[in-house]
This record gives sequence, structure tokens and C-alpha cells, in this order.
Amino acid sequence: MGQSLAQPSHPPGMDTRPMSELHLTEAEYAEYKTHYASDTMYKTVYGRSRNLRVIAFNEDTKAVFRTCNPDGHDYVEVPWSDMDSVKWIAQRIEDKIRVSFHHWYLATADGVVFKTFGELVGSTAAFQVPGQVVLTLLMPTDLATFAAAHLKQHKWKKTVAAPCTSRGELEECVAEFHLIDAQPSPGWAMYRGQRKAADKCIEEALEHYAGDERPQIYDKIEAAVADVLELTDLGDQEDAIHDCIVPLSVELGDYGWGNVSHAEVFSRVYSPTKPTAVDVYLEYHYRTRYESVEFYCNVYYRLEPINDTKLNLSTPRGPNKMNGFYPVFEMGLADIPPGRRWRAIDERTFSISTTQTRALHSILFGDTSGSDSGGLADKISVREMLQLLLASVGISFYAASDPNDEDDQDEFIMGDLRWEGLEGSERWLGRKIRSVAGDVPMNHGGEESEDGNPEDDDEDDEYDSDEDEEEDEAEDEEDEEED
Repeated sequence: MGQSLAQPSHPPGMDTRPMSELHLTEAEYAEYKTHYASDTMYKTVYGRSRNLRVIAFNEDTKAVFRTCNPDGHDYVEVPWSDMDSVKWIAQRIEDKIRVSFHHWYLATADGVVFKTFGELVGSTAAFQVPGQVVLTLLMPTDLATFAAAHLKQHKWKKTVAAPCTSRGELEECVAEFHLIDAQPSPGWAMYRGQRKAADKCIEEALEHYAGDERPQIYDKIEAAVADVLELTDLGDQEDAIHDCIVPLSVELGDYGWGNVSHAEVFSRVYSPTKPTAVDVYLEYHYRTRYESVEFYCNVYYRLEPINDTKLNLSTPRGPNKMNGFYPVFEMGLADIPPGRRWRAIDERTFSISTTQTRALHSILFGDTSGSDSGGLADKISVREMLQLLLASVGISFYAASDPNDEDDQDEFIMGDLRWEGLEGSERWLGRKIRSVAGDVPMNHGGEESEDGNPEDDDEDDEYDSDEDEEEDEAEDEEDEEED
């Protein structure tokens, strides 16, 4: 990732001389490169090649660039591709300007400063822009000035507090959080105190990434929430609902290129109608081994009554210490010893009931009126609420709703951050969500059995079919013959 520059200054130990004093002659640079003769991978541009432009931040650097540009321009260009690392790009720039990349930094137009050059281009937002990519070269003494004007900042809240002259707790909450259909309650004072603490928690977490890209999980949550809200008829109330969802703790590991290896995400979903909240917790693990795969994805929920202004950040810690959480669903693979006979067999449990689901909907959005012109509970359906809870921890899932449209299909929306292991469970999860939400079953895909009850579509979860047993016996016979 880039360098955090919340208190920018040139790093200790860095050479603070201007580029003109560090610029080597061709002979000096050739001698310098003899020490790195084996490091030549960067010279080949793999994949589709494009030109990247590097501009200078100060006048001294511009003067050096003019001597390096065949046409005398105060910028340089080097080839790059999606298969590059930022280091390879930096090495090509180094060859062009004959100044070691250990003496300077690269920064993006939106204020991200690369420090180590270890990033992969394919997973870095700065290289996903349309048109030509433009980076700024910074000398160590440029950091403070650049940061003051361009340092990338991250914010979570989309709304700002409205003026309020009332001293009533409900009125103050409505002004500060843009509550919707809120009713009088003695709990609003506690709600306001805790929600301000939650907003401060995420603000401080994002401040850590000033001058850097924030972890992709935040973008994933925002995109997933936006996908759900687009299905509703909330209009300008969407931002208020977005701000009700606060990621309080995120831990994410990936293999690069957006493939998640493990994750723990804890978000609180505040009600915009009542002084209550619902906590959502995701635990996820995916690892491929030589002859098997490790996978689980579990989502839990907890009713948070808000009886304290302090944040309760406890999460599930095993089946004997759930800390008030209950499962929404649990997905995994059967525990089969690794080997040639190993195969991925899904084990899936959807635990939240219709009664629990309806209760959560009422807690978060109030009571339904059955009218299209009703309140918030009529604008956000029970199905959409469940999708919103999943979105709050980064799982973007669309549950189909039109039984007469064959193109309306259940879908995990992966995007740049991929939850491996979930694909293949779309129909199962969609059917379960529709069932507890009281929605009409889908006609296509055999969602209902002949007696009108939902079918269990986990028939493929049998450990061994006759065909598999025959294949295994044949393999055993081959092994005996080889022995």
C-alpha cells in the first residue's frame, strides 16, 4: 500500500538533495546498473502495453525531465501493462531519468503516495482509470507540500448534520442523523451518544489510510449497500440509510488480484426509526491445498438494544461463546480427508426463521402499512433488508423476485473483491431468503415441490454416488496393478 502521510515530512535517512544533484550521466548510470545486472524482469512488458506519463512536482525535477524527454517536454513516459508491479514501472522510470528509485516517490492524482512500490498494478485503483494513467514524481522534500494540497482522505458518512434549535433528544437525532419516521422514545439520548461513538470509530480507522488506498472491503461494503438501495424507492433518503451502516472492525487477507483468503467483518446497522441496532458479523476462510480446499463462510446477527453510549465490540468466539449472536447462515465443505478421493461437498445451513426475520425488519424500519405510500418499512422489503444485512459485511447478493421473468436470477455480485466458494450457492440462498421473507417462489428452477413445499436443492451433497464409487474402485485396481 502507499505511505500514510497524516503528519507529512520527508522520511529520516532519505537524501534531501534535489534531483539535479542526483541525476547521473549515462556512463555513471551504466556503472550503477552493473550492481543489479540480474534484475531485468522489468524490461519486458507482459500483456497489452500502454504508455504511462510521469509529471514532475517541482521546477528542478521538471528541468531534469526536459533533458530526458526527446522532445524537451517536462514529463517522461514509460510502457506498462496490467501484469506489472509498481516497482517494475518505477525501474523503467529510473532507466529513463537516471536517478535511483530509492530517491523518490510516485503519487496518484487523488493523493495516494506509493512508498514501497510493492503493489500489483492489477489490484491498484490508480491504474483502473480510463485513458492515460498519470503519476506525479515526488522528491522527499516535496511530501509536505504535496500532502497539504492533495493528500487522499477517506470519509464514510454521506450526510452532514442539519441545524437544530431544539433541545429535545429526538429532534437533535433527526437533525444529526437524518432519521426517518422516528417516534418519541426515552432511548434517543443513548442512541445519539453511541452512534456518535460509532461514527468516530470508523473515522479514526479511515484516518490511518490518509494518503493511501483504504482496504477494498470498505469499497465492497459501500458498493453492496448501493446495489440494494437501488432496488428501493428511497430517493434522497438513500444516504441516510447508508450512514446507518457502520463497519466497526474489518480484518481482511487476500492472495492478490482481489481473491480473499480470510476475513472477519463486524458492522452495526442502526435503525433510522427506533433507538436500536442490529449487529452483523462475517467470518470467512478460503484456502486451496494440493488435494483439497478449506472453506467456510458464516454470517451472524445480534440485536443491539443500545443501553450504553459505549460500543459493544464483542463478536462470536466459537459455539460456546457466541456473545449474543445467532446464525443467519453457515456455509462450508464436508470434512473429508484430503487425497485423490477428496471432492468439494457443500454443507449449508440457513438458520434465521421467518419470525426472527420479520422481527428484525420491524426493529430496523418500523411496521408495514401495506400501502405503497407508507413509511420506510414499506419502501424496504423484508427480502431487501436481508440483502442489506449481508451487504453490511461486504457480501453483495441479489435475490430474484419475479417468478415470471426467466432472466431474473439469484446472483452473487463479486466485483473487484471475490468471495471464493460462494458461487454455486446462489439458488440455495435466494430460495431461503424468499422463504423467510414470505415472497412468492420462483417458477423456474424447481423451487417448489408438488406438495407446495420448498424443495431441498442440496441433493448434490451426497458423499458418494454409485458412479463415484465405481471410479474409486477402478483407481484402487490400477494402484494394485502398479504395485
